[in-house]
Amino acid sequence: MNEQVALALFGTLQAVTPARRLSAGRLSCEFCEGQLRNVRWGDIEIVRGISYLLRDQDWGTIPASIDGLAVNESEMSFDVRFNLRMMTPEGSLVGVAHLQGRSDGQMVYEVRATTDAAIQTNRCGFVVLHPAAAAGRSLCVEHTDGRKSDSRFPREISPSQPVFDIRALAYSPSDGVDLQLRLEAELPGDPAGKFEMEDQRNWSDASFKTYVASLLDPWPYVLPAGKELVQRVSLSVRSSTTPESKRDRPQGTVTLEAAGIQCMPPIGVGVPPGFSRACPEEVSALRDLGAGWWIVEANLRDFSLPADLAAVSACRSGLAVRVQLDVIASGTSSTQEAAFMAADLCWRAGLAVDAVRLLPESYLKSFQPSDQWPDVPPLEDYASAARCHFPQALIGGGMYTSFTELNRKRQSNQGLDFIGHLTCPTVHAADDQSVMQTIESLSHIVHTVRSVWPSLGYRIGPTSIAARRNPYGNGATPNPGCMRIPLASVDPRHCAQFGAAWTVAYAAAVAPLELEVLAMHDSHGSSGPLSRCQGITLGPVIVPAWGVLMRLAKAAGAQLILLENLPRGVAGVAWTHDGTLVQGLVANLEAHPTKIRWATPVYIDDSVPMTDITLAEFQVCDFIVAREVGDH
Repeated sequence: MNEQVALALFGTLQAVTPARRLSAGRLSCEFCEGQLRNVRWGDIEIVRGISYLLRDQDWGTIPASIDGLAVNESEMSFDVRFNLRMMTPEGSLVGVAHLQGRSDGQMVYEVRATTDAAIQTNRCGFVVLHPAAAAGRSLCVEHTDGRKSDSRFPREISPSQPVFDIRALAYSPSDGVDLQLRLEAELPGDPAGKFEMEDQRNWSDASFKTYVASLLDPWPYVLPAGKELVQRVSLSVRSSTTPESKRDRPQGTVTLEAAGIQCMPPIGVGVPPGFSRACPEEVSALRDLGAGWWIVEANLRDFSLPADLAAVSACRSGLAVRVQLDVIASGTSSTQEAAFMAADLCWRAGLAVDAVRLLPESYLKSFQPSDQWPDVPPLEDYASAARCHFPQALIGGGMYTSFTELNRKRQSNQGLDFIGHLTCPTVHAADDQSVMQTIESLSHIVHTVRSVWPSLGYRIGPTSIAARRNPYGNGATPNPGCMRIPLASVDPRHCAQFGAAWTVAYAAAVAPLELEVLAMHDSHGSSGPLSRCQGITLGPVIVPAWGVLMRLAKAAGAQLILLENLPRGVAGVAWTHDGTLVQGLVANLEAHPTKIRWATPVYIDDSVPMTDITLAEFQVCDFIVAREVGDH
């Protein structure tokens, strides 16, 4: 891939090591730099990933390098051996890894690791990811003392660990397919070598994660120098299903189905601090966007806040857009003082506010459900103060961070009109596939919020690929090299075609779920409308994702049309304003071309009508269908 194509697709020149597919009969997986992904039995995903990780005291993942790779593969088996090395300021960890897979459904991944110095770590060893599609399925757990208990993968997202003290797991990833996982580890300070599970859907990862050691035990812990520690993951698959031939599958065609009275959600956009310093092109792009809501962050400690609010008021002049003010109150102010200060600043700026959320600054950080939460007034008091000083506005609650924090601190609906949060797709992993897979978790998140707060309006965002903040550390990770980095303050893919495809997929996932507002991206800065590929602002060049947002903003309130039978790896959303002319967007979410067959001829990007189209990697297309769509 040449540099021009790489920048157009990903906004970065960072090279990506291609995965190698390993197979033994119906058992297969993708192997890349020591990690396994998409472990499958035939076409059925049984495990999303298996990794051997070393985490530092801030939960940062230490990069691993591998050498001595030797792969022996036949139709009935594969055998992979390699060495891995992880370097820390305290010393290095060296491991000897061995992976074996057989056509009878047996697979073993073992690592024997030694450190050359005492190294402190929050976690060292295997992590196994189970697909989010396992939600609600039966789960048999074998504990470290040999006891067995029957459980289930939680359907609603669990704020705390759903399973503790794990030696082995047994479940059915799909009907007719049974999987057994055995997890073994030598751990300093834990003779049992236990594992436990967390619900990663909290962070919008589309998985449940079983990880080595327990968060209930003290951490960080020390890896003693010179002592070999062995860990092993053993997998066994049994199936009562007959392999399906690709030739036997009918060629699906995309059809359009009306979604009853459901409508496309209003589109919002974030206005982070510093709007008074936005360049003219950013201000113009914001005015031209046509968003229904601006989500304005107002940190009462920020000395530039008066200027920012005045700039928002001036930019809003003549527009019908509504403003939601997300106020961050300092810990030294009472709830009434904070609400009064915010209202006074808005009055001085001439900014009328349509919705308000008021939360304490300390809640920008994350806490385990079992932790001692900050000593601040109840969230209901903040809502009451906002209601008092913004009597004409809708009053919201929730968190300015991810769903994780909302799920862990479930405030009552007292005094609230709506609840909200954002998501970040790069909390745990930032590779292209993991970021796209987070789209799968959105329906799970919405279902959980609806079950807890069924009577409240629901708003998501502002969300982008980059992290607006880091609730789990000192701040979002700097990214001067424009790399794919977890929790980075800048993500280069926002500026590229990847960002546009991800935006389409996100909107398509939540459009049928009756949101009050979907807010995405920012008015200015690294997640704003202007391209900053490789860290360089390329003049007034609008990023592809902003064009998608403009299309979605114009669709707000239109009748939602469902796209049925889209191929795997393709996302789409459609709508109609008059019941006859259907408009929409489709996006290829994968790094290879994908074909789509339509039941009715469509106009793609104003071309001639056609029924078969091919989307290039991460390509986004507008389409129009001139036909009547009835309710179904």
